[in-house]
Amino acid sequence: MKLLSRAIILSLLISPVSLAAQQTLVEPTDPELYQPSAEIIRLAKTYDRMLGYYAKRNFSSTRSVRVLLSNYPQHVEPILYAAFEREPHLYRHIIRAAIHAEPGFTRDIMTMALNMDMADPAEIVKIAVEAEPSYADDIVSTAGKSHPEELEDIVRVAVQIEPQMAYSIMRSASDQQPGKLESIVAATLEAVPAFGNYLATSLMDLIGFAGTDDVTDTSRSAEQIHQRERAMQVLRGARRAGVGNDQLQIIADNYGIQLSELNSVEPASN
Repeated sequence: MKLLSRAIILSLLISPVSLAAQQTLVEPTDPELYQPSAEIIRLAKTYDRMLGYYAKRNFSSTRSVRVLLSNYPQHVEPILYAAFEREPHLYRHIIRAAIHAEPGFTRDIMTMALNMDMADPAEIVKIAVEAEPSYADDIVSTAGKSHPEELEDIVRVAVQIEPQMAYSIMRSASDQQPGKLESIVAATLEAVPAFGNYLATSLMDLIGFAGTDDVTDTSRSAEQIHQRERAMQVLRGARRAGVGNDQLQIIADNYGIQLSELNSVEPASN
């Protein structure tokens, strides 16, 4: 009863948050630029006191985080800020406990870990995907937004952990960073080469098909050029991953790419 009463008293110090405010909580940013607001700092201090109180009652850090997030899911940012600041060496356990407590907030949980630079982005993605595989594509998209320079490693790690979501991860990452399509395709196919008979179809779906109805000649030409550029990026990425010319040619034929052009597609150096 004392534990419950103390928790209730401390919870009264926490400002109520509307349901609307619960929808968008934490935005990914450069760790060097992350600055929690004064309100987040105030709430984090309250949650730090609660974590300290639970620790005196022999609650593990993971149990304490689960309890707090289960009761105050709208306060992902201050709860995790307090937990990471209090015991940064337990970041793996804290991330897992938080996701298991509130899987619907996986994006916000991992974003806090990224913003606070708790570990390498690929490692944070690994922890998050292992904890909640169904959010793998969203996890990759979020990590890629704040760390675009590491997108290839992020994709590779996520696909290795959850190969059944390889296509979804590849599409999500390419939507986030269309200029890195070649690297995304290469990383995906290197991690999960066994696309089997669906390889060509999957890659053509990723490229997309230009429509022909109700489109002017000018816009059709522009769209076809765009599709062709995407096709060439996909071909380069697939070749880097070791896909054979027979499969590459199936894709090339659908975008008007001649065999001689396909043969000139060389692996990228980076």
